[in-house]
Amino acid sequence: MSARSLAELAVERDVRPVGEQTGSATEVLVAAIPSETLAAYTALVGIVLAADVGAGYGAFRWSAYVIFVVFAFLAPFAGYYRKVTSPESRPDADHRRFPVLECAAAALAAAAWGLVMPGSPLGIVLDGNALVFATAALVLGAATLLAFATQFLGKANDRNPAGVPVPTVVIDEPVPLTSVGPGDRATPGRRLTPAGGRRGAVPVLRQPHPVPHPSR
Repeated sequence: MSARSLAELAVERDVRPVGEQTGSATEVLVAAIPSETLAAYTALVGIVLAADVGAGYGAFRWSAYVIFVVFAFLAPFAGYYRKVTSPESRPDADHRRFPVLECAAAALAAAAWGLVMPGSPLGIVLDGNALVFATAALVLGAATLLAFATQFLGKANDRNPAGVPVPTVVIDEPVPLTSVGPGDRATPGRRLTPAGGRRGAVPVLRQPHPVPHPSR
């Protein structure tokens, strides 16, 4: 899922009352996988596989892996910072400077995923059964740690213990319509004027005073 979802989860954990549920375990696990950086890294690994370089270009492949993990760590922070500094954010909320737990979960998921996928740099140092066992251990270990992290990521923190109230929109009461008699009809010479002469009032039909004829 997008790192934006993990950033939204981080903001919700700040503004909700302490201990309140902010997401299910499945939602947190899915959100922990940074799809933006994963897509770029997967494309790069695909190029390596297509080139059939074997165990070559080790330094380049390990460097790409490290950059992938670093970007995965920073991606939730970038989204979190945009949200807490945007005009739509709640001004009375106390936010963290850095969402460490959310960023660490994204980095852990990226680190495990980047090593177990085909064409990863782990294949440079391991092969055969050793690679199979290492891959299984990485999957099991990362899944266990992320499942443990969901116990904290799925609940609000104590940044705002009582929670931050959602701002309410106050709607003015509608101005009542001025009653119009049954004999009043729209005829030439009549005009619409605001009822009571107030700004924003509902316009009603009013009959102008007749002008006396000079011969009378």
